[in-house]
Amino acid sequence: MRAFRLSTLASACLVTPLVFADNAAPDMEVIEVKGELLKTSITNATNAVDIIDQKLIEESGAAHIQDILQQTANVNFASGSSRARFFQIRGVGERSQFVDPVNPSVGVAIDGIDYSDMAGAATLFDIAQVEIFKGPQGTNVGANAMAGFINLTSTAPGSEQISKATVELGNYGLQQFAFAYGNDINEQTAYRVSVNKLDGDGYIDNRHLDRSDTNGFDELSIRANVEHEFNRDLTTTLTLHKFDFDNGYDTFSLDLDRTTLSDNPGFDRQDTTSIAANTLYTGFNDANVRVFLSNSNSDLEYGYDEDWAFAGIHEDEYSSTDHYLRDRKANQLDVSVTSADQDWVMGVYFQTKETDLTRQYTYLSADFMSQYEVNNMAFYAEERHQVSESISISAGIRVEKYDADYQDSNAIVESTSETMAGGHLTISKQLEDNWLTYLRLSRGFKAGGVNGEALARKDEAGLERFRDELLLNANFESEILNNIEFGTRYNTEALQVTANVFYAYRDQMQVKQFITNSLEVANSDEPPVFVGFLSNAPSGKNYGLETTFTYQWQDDVVFSGAFALLETEVDDMSRKETDPVTWEDKYVSIDGRAQAHAPGYQYNLGFDWQVTDRVSFNAEVVAKDSYFYSFSHDEKSDVSTLLNAGLVYRGDMVDVTFWMRNITDEDYGVRGFYFGNDPRDGYSAKNYEQFGEPRVFGVRLDYIF
Repeated sequence: MRAFRLSTLASACLVTPLVFADNAAPDMEVIEVKGELLKTSITNATNAVDIIDQKLIEESGAAHIQDILQQTANVNFASGSSRARFFQIRGVGERSQFVDPVNPSVGVAIDGIDYSDMAGAATLFDIAQVEIFKGPQGTNVGANAMAGFINLTSTAPGSEQISKATVELGNYGLQQFAFAYGNDINEQTAYRVSVNKLDGDGYIDNRHLDRSDTNGFDELSIRANVEHEFNRDLTTTLTLHKFDFDNGYDTFSLDLDRTTLSDNPGFDRQDTTSIAANTLYTGFNDANVRVFLSNSNSDLEYGYDEDWAFAGIHEDEYSSTDHYLRDRKANQLDVSVTSADQDWVMGVYFQTKETDLTRQYTYLSADFMSQYEVNNMAFYAEERHQVSESISISAGIRVEKYDADYQDSNAIVESTSETMAGGHLTISKQLEDNWLTYLRLSRGFKAGGVNGEALARKDEAGLERFRDELLLNANFESEILNNIEFGTRYNTEALQVTANVFYAYRDQMQVKQFITNSLEVANSDEPPVFVGFLSNAPSGKNYGLETTFTYQWQDDVVFSGAFALLETEVDDMSRKETDPVTWEDKYVSIDGRAQAHAPGYQYNLGFDWQVTDRVSFNAEVVAKDSYFYSFSHDEKSDVSTLLNAGLVYRGDMVDVTFWMRNITDEDYGVRGFYFGNDPRDGYSAKNYEQFGEPRVFGVRLDYIF
């Protein structure tokens, strides 16, 4: 029996007055949602979006986007790297990338620049606001945001924002040195620069090498923005990003704990330089014109010790490393025209992206190389119409032309060309001055493509019995997600609440699967096989409930929390498995099973107590249900319940923050694989997990000037 039904969810939503309205209390700060096409305050947003501000980021000690996502309902992430790069919203999203290109389901942008497939760059120092959009963003983002969109915005230029120098120390070798400074050059020009250097040992002990830093962090983040007003009608903001990360990657343990035996620990590096120009012209009587142009160049290096062990561990051992070196170049051009009264917008969007891959793998006779080129062109438009004093309608559409060319050193040449459409139709009603409800129909899309690795390895020795399956999955189709959502926002000076229920239908659902041969490795001299590919299940369903609240209980005490329920299933899908006794291949139906990385519930509950004028204390509990790690097996994570806390002293010029996360030191998984990799037990298949961070704590000093 299902945990809940949509009728139950709708009833739960309707009996409670929930979330923000357009008319906030006069003395309340109005927060603008930056990721919308038209100017929108959080109090009148008819879109499921959570906003995390700088105060919450700093009090939690969060250094990267993964550190704050647990506080957001129906949002999850998959690691398998030093920093989480792949996110799932409402159970939809990728979990890894190896040989083949990835078309993200969850978009990520920093200051408007697309980082959807390299979100390791989503560090949080001097980020003013994080917005997490849930559900299809088919109008404002398009193909990279079928499931949702994460938008990060840096602190604005100018002398109005505080400048600071930061020193932070913590356990596991954490050291952070940073500064952020902004000022006005003259009446027309303002700037802000932030530099952040973070180092840490990571949370793994390598017993073979007697080192504690093989999974460590070495990260440099630089962001700069310069705003120049040429005249009262023309303003340009120039943006520069530099991310230089040299992190280790040594996390999966044969002993199923936080100790490894690798003799060739892996790495997870990123060297990115991005520039952008955002120009706004307001000189026309009835419309404003915006032009956004960006260029990004990245070297991405990711590799691991495939056997997770050292030479001599066992007579049946194997030894190999697997390295993926990518050179990524991307350009964006977005030109839009918006009415002066912010009632409508239309625009055109262009993106070109080229990714060159070199794979260096022990069992390859020569390096594998591939090139993937993508050209996107889109037209989008959105209009808002006030039907009456209390009812408004908005509609948006995006038509996107997607062309991709793939070629590799195995003489595989494939092209993809398709036109996809998405958008939304939303009706909202202002029930009272502080109570808004809305009904939203939305459609998102994600492009199909080629499984280059499956095609390249179809004739490989040792994979003969998988040839038909690899040929069957040479290509995968585009996916469409149709979503219906009812939401409500309630807002007073003391209480702010949001709630929504949603139902999403996934057509031609893209599913990542793997082929492994751990049984053969255990009983022959064959090298290990690990082949990933995307296939299409006919359909899938994702539905649930999300609520958030903030309550000013007393002048000095604020309670806040979020709660989410999620039900998912995949329809009419089977996977190939090998019987461990007979060695015969068989197809196993997983029709109706829950989707991967889709926990059935999530919640957090916390409070912030202003103890004195200068001292505040905060604490929260964050919980997540278990979830399947993959479609290729049925192993699951454990239920997790984490306790976090922070103590802040705010002085005249120096702030001191002490923070702790996972106070009870709970082990919980953030990525899992099921196969045999340990020669000491005959390569018996088991659930290998990468654990999330253990008990971590730190103290930060911010010098304000």
